[in-house]
Amino acid sequence: MTIVAFMQNMWVREPARIERQLASVPPRHREKLRSALIRYCLFAGCLTGRRLRKAFGEYLCQQIIWDEASPKICDTPREIPPAEIPHILAVLRRHDPKIVIAFGKSAGDALRSCWTGPIVFSPHPACRRQEDLVKLQQAAYMTKFLFKSIGEL
Repeated sequence: MTIVAFMQNMWVREPARIERQLASVPPRHREKLRSALIRYCLFAGCLTGRRLRKAFGEYLCQQIIWDEASPKICDTPREIPPAEIPHILAVLRRHDPKIVIAFGKSAGDALRSCWTGPIVFSPHPACRRQEDLVKLQQAAYMTKFLFKSIGEL
C-alpha cells in the first residue's frame, strides 16, 4: 500500500548544484534521484525529519513516499513556493497512493482541490506553536489508523 506525503518545499544551501545534478541524469532516472534527494534532505538531521520520526515512527517514515507541493528547490526553509497542481497530479498518477498526507497550508490547499481519496492534513513538522505539535501527533495517529485499517501494518 502506498502513502505519499507532500511537504511545502525542498531546500538546500546550494539549489543550483542540486538542479545541475538532477539535469545530469537521464530523464527516466530523474524522478528517482529527486525522490532520494528529498528523503535524504528530510532525514539528514533537520528538525522536520526528527519530528516526523518521533510522530510517525521509523517504520512508517520509511514506507512513505516523500515529495513536495512544488518541484522548485529553495535555498531557505522560509521560502514557500506556490504549490503546483500539475506536479502534484503527476506524483499522484505515478504512485497511485491509497493515502495522502499534506504537511502545511500550501500542500493542504492544493490537495483539497485535486485529490478525493483518503487525506490527512497536518501542520508543517517544524511548526512552533504547541497546538500545532499536538495536531502533528493527531495526523500521525490518523495515518497509522488508516494504514492499519487497510491491513498493511
